[in-house]
Amino acid sequence: MTGRSVVVLAALLAASAGCRSASSVEVRVDMPGVPFFRAGTFAEIVVTDFRNELPLPDLDPGLELQSYLAAELRHAFKGMVSLRPLPAETDLPPSFWREAAAGRDRVIFLTGAVRLASQVRKALQDKSVPVDGPFKLAGRGLIEHCRWTLTVDLVIISGENGEVLYRKTFRDDRDYIDLEKPADFAFSDLSARFRGRLFPLLLGASTIENRTLLRR
Repeated sequence: MTGRSVVVLAALLAASAGCRSASSVEVRVDMPGVPFFRAGTFAEIVVTDFRNELPLPDLDPGLELQSYLAAELRHAFKGMVSLRPLPAETDLPPSFWREAAAGRDRVIFLTGAVRLASQVRKALQDKSVPVDGPFKLAGRGLIEHCRWTLTVDLVIISGENGEVLYRKTFRDDRDYIDLEKPADFAFSDLSARFRGRLFPLLLGASTIENRTLLRR
């Protein structure tokens, strides 16, 4: 074996030993958000009542989302946060928003539509069930769960000219074993997820992300 071969072999053995001794660790990192709007674009946020496209007997998601977002924004945003009800019309012209913003400085409106819906679904459970039971599907059984879905059609409108600055549909799901899970409980969970996606976009708020680090 030549001297060059010995050096190469030693390097490969060292690398192999290093790989064998390496391990990974999961960490949670606070990552800065990248806002869609430049700093100073707006000094006031007006949150309207969101149009409720799927009425529920015991909850109005449109009003609940308005109250929730306004309360959370007051903690996270240094400027003014206010509320405004909307008329029954669904297609408001730019002139409506310009008039609503009269006398205000650099204002934007958060508006749109919301749907909160539930559906009972069936899925295969992971643990085994008796083979002579009612579910003879490779030793696994069917279980029912309730899936609540929150869909928010978000529109951000400029008070200066009444034009749409940003538009996007957000959707979040959550499954519950309890088939009678109340709508307000599911709304609380899902609206918090929506907040976690909206605020980095709007304010550049930081987010917590999982990362894998290699260590020796």
